[in-house]
Amino acid sequence: METTISTKVRYGCIVLVMFMARVWMASAAPVGIVKGRIIDQTKQPVEFATAALLNARTNQLVTGSVSNEKGEFVIDKVPVGEYKLAISMMGYQKVETEAFAIAEKNHVVDKQIVLNESTHPLAEATVTAHRMFIAQHADKLVINPDASIITSSDNVMDILKQLPGVSVDNNDNISLKGKQGVIVMIDDKPTYLSADQLANLLKGMQGKNVERIEIIENPSARYDAEGNSGIINIRTKHNKAPGFNGNVFGGLSLDSKPGENGGIDLSMHTGKFNLYGNYSFYDWRGWNSLDAMRQYMTGSNQGAYQQVTSYNHFHGNAHNFKIGADYNMTKNQVLSVMFRGSTGFNNGPGNTQNAFRNSNHQLDSTLQTNLRMSDNWQNYTYNANYKWNIDTTGQALTIDADYAHYFYTALNTQSSSFFNAAGVNLNSDFSLAQSQNSTIDILTAKADYVYPINKVITIESGIKTSFVTNDGSNDILVNDPTGIIWNNGLHQNDRFIYNENINAAYISGHGQFGKTSVQVGFRVENTNSKGNSESLNQIDSEHYTNLFPSLFVQHAFNENNQLGLSYSYRIGRPNYYLLNPFLFMVDPYTYLQGNPFLKPQFTHALGLNYTYKGEWITSIGYDYTRDLFTQIMAQNDETNVIYLTYQNLSKSIDFNASETAQLDIAKWWHLNATAIGMYKRVISNAEGATTFARWSYSGNMSNTFTLPKDWSMELSGQYQSKQLSGNITLLQQYQVNFGIQKRLMNNKATLKLSVEDLFNTNKGGYVAKYGNVNIQLANRWNSRKLNVTFSYRFGKDDFKTRANRAISSSEEESRSAK
Repeated sequence: METTISTKVRYGCIVLVMFMARVWMASAAPVGIVKGRIIDQTKQPVEFATAALLNARTNQLVTGSVSNEKGEFVIDKVPVGEYKLAISMMGYQKVETEAFAIAEKNHVVDKQIVLNESTHPLAEATVTAHRMFIAQHADKLVINPDASIITSSDNVMDILKQLPGVSVDNNDNISLKGKQGVIVMIDDKPTYLSADQLANLLKGMQGKNVERIEIIENPSARYDAEGNSGIINIRTKHNKAPGFNGNVFGGLSLDSKPGENGGIDLSMHTGKFNLYGNYSFYDWRGWNSLDAMRQYMTGSNQGAYQQVTSYNHFHGNAHNFKIGADYNMTKNQVLSVMFRGSTGFNNGPGNTQNAFRNSNHQLDSTLQTNLRMSDNWQNYTYNANYKWNIDTTGQALTIDADYAHYFYTALNTQSSSFFNAAGVNLNSDFSLAQSQNSTIDILTAKADYVYPINKVITIESGIKTSFVTNDGSNDILVNDPTGIIWNNGLHQNDRFIYNENINAAYISGHGQFGKTSVQVGFRVENTNSKGNSESLNQIDSEHYTNLFPSLFVQHAFNENNQLGLSYSYRIGRPNYYLLNPFLFMVDPYTYLQGNPFLKPQFTHALGLNYTYKGEWITSIGYDYTRDLFTQIMAQNDETNVIYLTYQNLSKSIDFNASETAQLDIAKWWHLNATAIGMYKRVISNAEGATTFARWSYSGNMSNTFTLPKDWSMELSGQYQSKQLSGNITLLQQYQVNFGIQKRLMNNKATLKLSVEDLFNTNKGGYVAKYGNVNIQLANRWNSRKLNVTFSYRFGKDDFKTRANRAISSSEEESRSAK
């Protein structure tokens, strides 16, 4: 194994060197530099001014920069096209330049802008350009929640459900274009949480605190190789505008019961220091119902039915906070520290009725269960970051270290009674109290080095190590005169300790020659894991090393047409909660169970995308996964119990094609729309289930209308057809949303009102039919919500003295790691 890896590494390095030599010999200059100098009426340089690069035709914000102490700014890597600059600074009148073009023969644009002092000082420098809700970058899709009236009022979990290609099943598993194994990161940090733990965390995060969401289908070598279907990276806000700035917001969510949310965001940027912090809370209430029908296909009860009806209320509350500081040690070195945390709970009562019927649909008996579930969590992350901009060519060294601590508790209490067909109690009552605790400690450290060989070639390399420990316990107290629970293998006390260490190194090269951009990368990861189940007296260890190559090519035919190709090889490791052999009881006939024998899965991912005028984005993707593991259903005909677990199912093939349109139908009407077609084929070695295949479709559409007198309106909708998830078919889902917004108080305040699922059509469910499993399930929840949010921006520029202008603001911004 080591010989094979060593050979692959050597071969990869040879390929990389050959590629770099070819790119180095290319003499064509890179396309896309916009630079300039900003001065005032007395010809003195203006630093800390914001230079926003806008699309000349749509007025959409593309990117931007901040001027240094000489008033200079540089915006590089600008694609061909037509643009204009919007320059703003507190205390000055805003300036917008005439349109200019970036083309092969005109790849450098140099501007000098004169700012006139304003007679009415601004509270803060504000770029008034409308941000695009969806922006296609070379390597990722970027979603800006603030650009939407509807999503900016949501929690992050609800936002994900509305994004192109993203779907969430009944058990809160997130998939991307029909593919499971998505890694959800917060500020570039993996979360290491189970599906329900992650769902609770994301429900407590507000869209107001999210800067952007990045969907990266084929990550480059600098990212962890984990995640077979890509990465969803949630970047929280970190205000770096000069001076003292803040934003406060509050809102109500109304459906069957009211919910509240609110928060504050503060920052102070002066001289060598940038201090920032935010806090938000979210209180939610709701309900969900479930109706299921299961038919026994084999065994002594063949032909009989089990009908399940369940109804639950829930109430949750979360508090999220972040505080940090950047200290500019010298002109080109910055040290940053950050502390982020989240605490909360989600609980509520419920009841379930199981009706057992014979093959003639005649009632035989019923089981009525009253239950109460309660989840509590505390998450804390500490980060330290150092960045050294070694020289002006872009050579830089970054060192980053994190420690994260997660603590979860879950309490599940149930009391059940059996009744005969006449409704007479059979005196077989039983009760259960199940307590689960999970403590997760994560320690990571990494270093990244960037070395531009020349204006065309850049080499990037890095190393990383991570240590994860999860200590989980499962304690059950049961009063069961029938013995039904113990017959299904529950242990009264259990403990599972999982340790994982991953060591990684990568090297990648990026080159721009002519109209073609190429990036090649190789990443090596060494994985060491050990799972210890005390109740089973079983220890499972894994040690393996793998090489993960990646390739990205993008070619600009002209300013309107761009073509991109991407390839990556990735791994999906079973998380601790999937390996944990605990049995978790939903009701006496339904269980969730881990599988300590799960093996990693590996995916080859190939993508092709074409962009026309930045308005039409066409993409095609193909994935091949071996040793696919996914959630499956299994049934015990002797005990009549059905349980969900994860299992390696041999392999799968995924194909998808999508079309995204970002159009200005009129000056007052902007349209975002995405249509996706997906094909999935799963080759399964599970008993009674060999091959599953299905075509599925999804679509998202958002219409934004700019109205007179600072009013705006949004109408959006989502549709997801039936979709294959492992060997389970998810039912279709769709909804329509509406929102309206008013800017107040000289654009410092915003009032938003939105209605999600306007026609109350959104519902979920699944169908599983193979072997001895035949079940249909449908569920509903409080999907129609009225959201009202008010936000207010404030700030004061107290730091425009020369003493505080000794450091280049643009370098400070680039050195900030958050």
